[in-house]
Amino acid sequence: MKLVNQSQVEALDPAFGRMAAQMGQHAWSLPQLTMREKTFVFLAADLCTANIGFPLLTHAQTAVANGVSIAECIAAVRHLAAYAGYPTAAVALQQLQQLQPGPPPDPQKTEAQPLPDDVRAELAELDPDFAAFYAEQFDQRWSNGDLSPRERALACIAVDVLNQTLDESLSLHVDLATTSGAGTEQIHAVLLLAAEYGADKVWRALRVLRGRGSPADRNTVSP
Repeated sequence: MKLVNQSQVEALDPAFGRMAAQMGQHAWSLPQLTMREKTFVFLAADLCTANIGFPLLTHAQTAVANGVSIAECIAAVRHLAAYAGYPTAAVALQQLQQLQPGPPPDPQKTEAQPLPDDVRAELAELDPDFAAFYAEQFDQRWSNGDLSPRERALACIAVDVLNQTLDESLSLHVDLATTSGAGTEQIHAVLLLAAEYGADKVWRALRVLRGRGSPADRNTVSP
């Protein structure tokens, strides 16, 4: 698979270019994830690590070359704004407008997927105002049809790994991913892709996932 802008990366440093190409080809070729899922995980990783220049554009261009539209990339950034930060998401949207000028279409509304009651109650015990804010953000993000629930959850797992929010947030998103049909292979593929942005963070995330218990106990994954 020839990567978009591969020659530009190789021009920076031939040895690094070969390493980067090998890494990119491995990530984009992961068979456990669809091209859309890989695109949205890459965008999540770019936002979380503030790589919203050349890397973001390269991933968006690769996505377009493989059948994912810029409008869908914009929908992913919109979904990730509350998790990666609105200021970062705003700059990412500016970048994506270079590839598709003009306003994107309005998101398609679907039946809302509310924040689970146990999570809402746990947040309310910590701080009622934050619980209301988080629930409102969640309900907005998970109530339109531009991305599937599985795609949203897998992208959010990448956010958790790279932000190292490996407690309640990771647990919520892993549960949402498995409820939406993702299994051990898909979740671990997200971590393999995220390793391009920090292998040590993935190492720790794998250890945390192992501690969550077996699928029978938690209806989720263990390495």
